[in-house]
Amino acid sequence: MVAGIPPVRADEVDDQRRRVEQIADELDALDNQLGELEEAHAAALDRIDQLAIEIQDAQVRVDAQSAELSTLQGQLADIAIDKFMSGGSSGLTPLFSSAEGFTDDLERSELARVALDQGAGTSDEMQVLVEQFTEDKAALDAKKNEQAQLVASLEAQQQQGEALTIELQQKYAAAQTELGQAIVEEQERRAAAAAAAAQARFAAAAAAQQQAAASSNARGGGGTTTPATGGTTGGTTAPSGGSAGAPAAAPPPAVSVPAPSSTAGIATGAAQGQLGVPYKFAASSPGVAFDCSGLTKYAWGKAGVYLPHQSAAQYASTPHVPKDQAQPGDLIFYYSPIGHVALYLGGGMMIHAPATGDVVKIVAVNWGKVVGVSRPG
Repeated sequence: MVAGIPPVRADEVDDQRRRVEQIADELDALDNQLGELEEAHAAALDRIDQLAIEIQDAQVRVDAQSAELSTLQGQLADIAIDKFMSGGSSGLTPLFSSAEGFTDDLERSELARVALDQGAGTSDEMQVLVEQFTEDKAALDAKKNEQAQLVASLEAQQQQGEALTIELQQKYAAAQTELGQAIVEEQERRAAAAAAAAQARFAAAAAAQQQAAASSNARGGGGTTTPATGGTTGGTTAPSGGSAGAPAAAPPPAVSVPAPSSTAGIATGAAQGQLGVPYKFAASSPGVAFDCSGLTKYAWGKAGVYLPHQSAAQYASTPHVPKDQAQPGDLIFYYSPIGHVALYLGGGMMIHAPATGDVVKIVAVNWGKVVGVSRPG
């Protein structure tokens, strides 16, 4: 032992390790909370866009139904007045003599009675029209109410996201001051472990799919197929290439990979046109600010392809391709569950909007942490 240097006690090492793990857990919790909020904010924006289209369509239907009911009401009123003036038995009821003292239900009932008296329609036909109008109007009002609530929630989510971002930055700076490189290494270790777990799940799912397809091919061929890992025929293990008395294993089914889009170059060019634009929570404003999925949404939007403003939703809504077949314009996804997306440029490089305090930039792809690749277009 070197004189003057006190020994490092094991319990001190354990205490520091526990402290590192505690701080890393707190940082992960904040990061996950921020990611969930950002995804919820993006989902709200997408829903607002969808509701705008639905409301427009519903408004057209309701306006047409309202016009049809108004026309019918006018026709029936003319019939009733004409009947009254000619001394008919229908008479002028409170529906036409006073604007007070009757309800919508009474009005509909009266119009239906007049229609029946004069042969202008049937109560069933009129009731169907009124019920459809009432149902569609209620649905329209519900959509407008949902839209208003979502719009009101956006500002609160924005403020909460900015507060969480500041808290996360401050906590990370304090952790680095207290623990130095130890906290950085712990976060890198956790990210690598999460990526490895996600890759294992993808690999297991692909293997299961291939095995199921191979079994199906074997049954269709009417013979016994030896699995690629070796099979047994008559007590003898056959190699994967097959042997006398045992047919060779069926090759794994070819993975159907869509061809790269002819507009991928437009998407990559659009993204590169935003280099240096600041990252901002839930933003997708050219020349102003982007978050990760906002950048890819914008880039592919310029190429005429719609993407939702959510990294997980972008992955779910686009065809998946193997990592080793990635082409420029493909989307590259990180984390499990998916929480970050970038745009592949080719040559091992990608462009993305990384995080608060950073800007849209081009970096090398860390393929070891990629959990999925998809191909829009």
